[in-house]
Amino acid sequence: MGKRKKHSGYVALIGRTNVGKSTFLNYIMETKISIVSNKPQTTRKQILGIKTTKKGQIIFFDSPGIHKPHFKLNEKMMKDVLASLLDADIILYFIEIGDKREDEFAISLFQGLNKQVFLVINKIDKYNKAIILERINHFKDVYSWNEIVPISALKGNNIDLIEDLIYQHLPEGDCLYPDETYTQQTERFYAAELVREKILHTARAELPFTTTVKIEEINKKPGIVYIRAEIYVETKSQKKILIGKKGNFVKNIGELARKDLEDYFEKKVYLDLFVKVVPNWRDSIHLLNELET
Repeated sequence: MGKRKKHSGYVALIGRTNVGKSTFLNYIMETKISIVSNKPQTTRKQILGIKTTKKGQIIFFDSPGIHKPHFKLNEKMMKDVLASLLDADIILYFIEIGDKREDEFAISLFQGLNKQVFLVINKIDKYNKAIILERINHFKDVYSWNEIVPISALKGNNIDLIEDLIYQHLPEGDCLYPDETYTQQTERFYAAELVREKILHTARAELPFTTTVKIEEINKKPGIVYIRAEIYVETKSQKKILIGKKGNFVKNIGELARKDLEDYFEKKVYLDLFVKVVPNWRDSIHLLNELET
């Protein structure tokens, strides 16, 4: 028998916010690549997850959720979505099984691109088989999908199936990245994201949307990693809320983040958090570019 041909290429994960794209990426990658929360606009930057198997290599783009931009931050997020669509060999368009109407704006983004598009109906673990079949039937004629796959990104239902289908549709070709590479995020960016995830999990109301995290220093020493991070907020009142009474709120964020950081660095981590008021940081191109490194 001849050598089995490999299939490699790019796969864009797109859809509205909170449809499970990041949960899907983490499950299929079998490691945490993207932060996850139940807050809208959790993913702010295109995240690469690179999975290499005997069949080839899939480079996933986890893109920000599709939304109407109101700040420079959101404009950059939507540019990442459009860039993912243009670069992808396959588009995975995610919806929740509870969605009852098609999203004309989202579908219009990939119409005319001549790309292979899978409809991924997520969160099927919450519904019975009859509802799943009804949703498939409802959405099957909305677009000329190459595949329709109902999944549960949380429970892992049909994740192996969708991976097999991706390989079937990807072009033949050698791997595009070294086998051991699984992402291109820097340590600084990932550390900042882990801290921001804990803010998303603990803060209420609008606070998660007006905060971001910048890593000022990572200093590795034998057996310990020192990290100094600044949390940006836009107003003094937001700073007061985030710090909390006697500093307890930000202390809790730090304790939660430190546990994940220690798993990541495989060392003891000393995390120093500072809350800084930076008015209108979401509209500062200079700051937004700094935060991506």
